[in-house]
Amino acid sequence: MSVYDKLEPFHFEALKEIGNIGTGNAATSLSTMMNKKVEITVPDVSVVEISKIPFMFKDPEKVTVGIQMSFFGDLNGQLLLIFDSEPAKQILKLLIGQRSDDLTQMDEMQRSVFSELGNIVCGSYLVSLSQFTNLNLNSEVPQVTFDMVSAIVAESCLTYAEEEDKSIVIETEFEIESQVNVEAYLFQIMEPNSIPKLLNSIGM
Repeated sequence: MSVYDKLEPFHFEALKEIGNIGTGNAATSLSTMMNKKVEITVPDVSVVEISKIPFMFKDPEKVTVGIQMSFFGDLNGQLLLIFDSEPAKQILKLLIGQRSDDLTQMDEMQRSVFSELGNIVCGSYLVSLSQFTNLNLNSEVPQVTFDMVSAIVAESCLTYAEEEDKSIVIETEFEIESQVNVEAYLFQIMEPNSIPKLLNSIGM
């Protein structure tokens, strides 16, 4: 049985609060950087089997973007921010006014947008997580990958999937300049020894 199977509703509420604080800070940073009004909300937090992650996306076989940030310290694991294919193109247009119909052919500026976006969103979430739990966390430079969702997930989860087949998933919605919401998913994939530490820190 996975440790995640023991989660109670209040654990999810705590994780959602961590997500809301982190994405709120990320929205402030993005608003300043882009000189645009950005709001990011967290509609839900849940646990998903890693093998089922690709099926959460409408176009899992289309090339999209995944931003991976490794973290270490009191907890060890990966944060993985993934947009579906069309939302990835949409957020690029909303942020810098440019749309790339082929995500594999983006120029350096377009790629850097996703790198900075992942750095801000994942970094802000880790700061929120550290402050909420009083755990010491450090992070590495985010890595941006353009591939099918299944390939992005396989690369990010390879280290931990054999021992723990589930991940925390934080649903996020980006609203830029009060335009149409863009959905994304932030996955928190941890080594098995880190999971009880996290749950204990939020009251388990």
